[in-house]
Amino acid sequence: MCLAFLACAITATAQVPADYQARYATLAGKSGASLFSALESIAAEGYTTHSYADLWTLFLITDLNASGKIWDMYSSCTFTPQVDQCGNYSSVCTCYNREHSLPKSWFGGSKDNPPGNDLFHLIPTDGRVNSQRGDSPFGECANGSSLGGHALGKLGSSTLEGFTNIGSVFEPDDMYKGDFARSYFGMIVRYGTSYDLSQSNGNIMFSNSGSSISAANRFGLTAYSVALLMKWTRQDTVSAKEIARNNGIQTAQGNRNPFIDCPIVAEYLWGTKAGDSVTIDDLLACGCVDSTYFTALDEVIAGTSDEVSRLASVNVAGVAEGLSFSCLPHGARVLLFDARGMLLTEERASTAELAIAVGSGFYLAVVAINNETRAMKVKK
Repeated sequence: MCLAFLACAITATAQVPADYQARYATLAGKSGASLFSALESIAAEGYTTHSYADLWTLFLITDLNASGKIWDMYSSCTFTPQVDQCGNYSSVCTCYNREHSLPKSWFGGSKDNPPGNDLFHLIPTDGRVNSQRGDSPFGECANGSSLGGHALGKLGSSTLEGFTNIGSVFEPDDMYKGDFARSYFGMIVRYGTSYDLSQSNGNIMFSNSGSSISAANRFGLTAYSVALLMKWTRQDTVSAKEIARNNGIQTAQGNRNPFIDCPIVAEYLWGTKAGDSVTIDDLLACGCVDSTYFTALDEVIAGTSDEVSRLASVNVAGVAEGLSFSCLPHGARVLLFDARGMLLTEERASTAELAIAVGSGFYLAVVAINNETRAMKVKK
């Protein structure tokens, strides 16, 4: 039925572009495998390939701080972009390199496949701290050792409650733990059904085997990583830095991480809402959709039902002059909204066809008659 989409808006906010709000609105009512599949499609939307060598240049779009220096999540060092690329190093603050925060050995060791050069988990980091981490899984190690000074993070035995038998782990700085958690969530929905994300030192973080993704294996995560990453995403919420990086990656790579735009959906796969259907209220509350046009549809929504038979054949398409509607029942109401969620026009159909003149862009068309409603996204 269409209500799950109707009750979410496509109004642009500082965080989420309007066209992505339309995509996130479709998550309402989904749960479990259908939710995972929808997120998988959203995470892949718009992706364009690039090489591992391109990362040095792409970091200029995704990872510069306000001073134009490299924003390193493994140190507080000051690195000049491209000038301070590694190179050899023996100490912290010598140079920065390209860190696979999800170690490449966990998905076959290649730097030439999509996960091998995906910006959502590849970050510029201090070479020496990167070397200290190696391919250790993320974790918490209260008594771990740090390289001191400008180094961030520490390496040691796991002290996460209930998982002290994990072995050696790398604990990043508190201010970036949520960033890494949401990066891992994004990677599992992006690549979990096409790559076997298996650690060489045992399946500590991931439980998938290429295409095996289901509630039975926690949608690709282990009990340990669910406990760790859900803790981190709750404690370290999305920051302005993370939003800016998400936007930069869309510019550089074409796609977005839905767990940055709409972090609440992690709860529906791995958290307190696991197995439940995504609610409209949660989508609105987390800011990945907006309620602007919902108010304009109050009258329509109040009279809707599950029956949409009279509207099943209605079609809308972009044509040279605007939008063309066909197979409209006589007397149907047609409401047209722009990408900001603003109501542009409301028409009554007197014939089976209706033309509305509009310019290029994304639109939401809502057709209603009696107690039936149907919403359709269209691009002109």
